[in-house]
Amino acid sequence: MDREPGSRRPPVGQAPQNPLILLGKQVNEKNTPQVHPAQRLSAPDGTQADIDTEIVPLVRTVWAHGLVTTASCQDFGEGTAGQRRTDLYPSRYGGDAFIAYYIGWAWLKMPVADAQRLANTLVGTEFHDKVTRRWEPDSWRMHIPLIFEAGQGIAPASTAQIHFPREQIASLTRTLEQIPC
Repeated sequence: MDREPGSRRPPVGQAPQNPLILLGKQVNEKNTPQVHPAQRLSAPDGTQADIDTEIVPLVRTVWAHGLVTTASCQDFGEGTAGQRRTDLYPSRYGGDAFIAYYIGWAWLKMPVADAQRLANTLVGTEFHDKVTRRWEPDSWRMHIPLIFEAGQGIAPASTAQIHFPREQIASLTRTLEQIPC
């Protein structure tokens, strides 16, 4: 998990920082606690990223399709709760109701164009109803936040947030693996 704005990966050509420890928890290069067991992967651009173990096959498949991820989490509610427990200065973001809502939901953060390409790729698959119907059981929650940027004011983020039921990780991975890259 990470926090807006920006990528959780170091710039191209820069080695990742050594893991840090905060209140006994390993954190990533953004000083964000790594809540779930993770595996360090080399992204297609050569950067290193700590990816939650359960979502590793999906992220690899997304990358094989030429899509970029800037963050991911196998269970956004658990991840947010874990960060909240270790944060010395917890924000109002990630309150109890927020955490309860996102328990059981996986998360991908992607550049907007890549998120659109992923969703449009899935329209012709068993995921059609999940990506085209809003607020139904098993449907995805996809949005582009409005954020404040100094000098620009409030503007759409460059990344989209995609939340989907955690139990769909394996079937989504299999579906994408069947689609030619």
